[in-house]
Amino acid sequence: MGIPRRRTGGNRFLVLGLGSGEGADATLPADRDELIAYGPLLSDDESTWLGTAALVRAPDPETARAVLTPDRYADIEVHRWQFGGRPS
Repeated sequence: MGIPRRRTGGNRFLVLGLGSGEGADATLPADRDELIAYGPLLSDDESTWLGTAALVRAPDPETARAVLTPDRYADIEVHRWQFGGRPS
C-alpha cells in the first residue's frame, strides 16, 4: 500500500470506505497522480474484506471521496490528513 508522492503542497485526505458485502475497488484508480497510498482493509486473518483505505491529495473532501465507488460501501468517511497523522 504505497505510492511515493510529494510531501508538500495541497490538501490531503484519508478516505475510508467501510465494507458492505463483496469487495470493491480492488485495483488502483486510473488517475493516480494525486494518490499517496491505496489498499484494502482486511480482517486480522486476512480472510474478510472490511473496506478500502486511500490517502489522496485533493482540492476538497468531495473530490477525495470520489476516489471510491460510492454505491459499493456501507459508508465512506473522509478526514483531513497530513504526513505523520491527522492534523490536530
